[in-house]
Amino acid sequence: MKNRFFIKNAALAIMCSMLALTSCSSDDNKTDEGGQGENPAVIASVRVKSPSGETIFYLGAYDKFPSTLDYKTMTEIGPGATIYSYGEHPYVWNGTASTLTKYNVSNEMKISSADALSLAGTGVSGTFGPPAFVSETEAYFFALNDGKIIKFNPTTMTITETISVTPLPLSNDAAVKTSTYMSYVTSAKKIILPVAATPTDFNKFPQYAQIAVFDIASKVITYVNDTRMSMGYDTFAKGNDGSLYYRPSRATALSLDYSTVTGNPTPGGLLKVNPNGTFDSTFFVDLKAVLNAHSVNVVSYVHDNKALTQYFDNTFTPPAKPADWYKVPTKYALVDLKTGEIVPFTSFEQYGTVYTVGTIDGVEYYGNIPTDNNNFKYRLLKQKGAAEFEAISEAGGSLIFVGRLR
Repeated sequence: MKNRFFIKNAALAIMCSMLALTSCSSDDNKTDEGGQGENPAVIASVRVKSPSGETIFYLGAYDKFPSTLDYKTMTEIGPGATIYSYGEHPYVWNGTASTLTKYNVSNEMKISSADALSLAGTGVSGTFGPPAFVSETEAYFFALNDGKIIKFNPTTMTITETISVTPLPLSNDAAVKTSTYMSYVTSAKKIILPVAATPTDFNKFPQYAQIAVFDIASKVITYVNDTRMSMGYDTFAKGNDGSLYYRPSRATALSLDYSTVTGNPTPGGLLKVNPNGTFDSTFFVDLKAVLNAHSVNVVSYVHDNKALTQYFDNTFTPPAKPADWYKVPTKYALVDLKTGEIVPFTSFEQYGTVYTVGTIDGVEYYGNIPTDNNNFKYRLLKQKGAAEFEAISEAGGSLIFVGRLR
């Protein structure tokens, strides 16, 4: 099977942490159009090209997702936004301005800005992702190339501490460029960040998997390596049982195609990460070998121990120009991680490019970039199984995030 299903970095990079649905009280229906409400809500964000060509982001709140997500009825939040939620509030991170804005959602599903936090005066200079929320009063930004972690209070939107830590190895080496983006708070009170690299020197991709592990209690960060696999992606693949998987990276697969390195660990493996910040020594799957593939470019998710895998088969020949590498059509398969059974995957062919946009009540949701054969319809898809999806809404732009509040 061939199509153009590329999981987008920005969309992959977009995750949410949510509290459980709370019960409604007799006061929930009171009018509260200007501030924060109490009624449960779901939120959705889309991006739309303006007539001038600028990409504009919009945010909407609903008691349940409507059949049509019309950006004209949403709140405009400007260009260049990363959107997610925690607890009762949506948050918008503008990485260019280093500003985090918290929003209120009223009982009438009206959205209004509540407060903002600027990191511009903290001295951090590098690129880093959205924060990790531990509680309503504790969250962290990770600027690991600067060796800094910024702790702040989401309730008051104030910085409470700047923590100096060991900088991320090779992050300031332009030939390697290791980095972190997404962070994951675990049940063991650790915050784990997968480490990726985008080498400019194709011979210098790190020949090990790596995660950064922050111990919340001791305020110490450690960098944990696993030599069963070369360096992977900067977000985890998620299992529907809550497992986190360190997965392959297209950047590493591309680097190997244009390097002279031999004898490296496979870049096409899959590792499992424990809540305490260690790699599971009992779990490793070499997907490249299972598929007899030229390379494995990404694992989108794991559902019921089946990994959706994007790969080049063993007939692939790298194009002369590395810039053309991403343009080559790929194949997709569900790989059973226990039995090695391979099943071709066709569920997304009708939708074009498909990418994750968030998790609600343990269920993953996806957006799409449509193709000519489906009349350019943007959709919100709900996962129902390893290869089963339901289109629950049409959208007026490409979806970038969904989440639940309250």
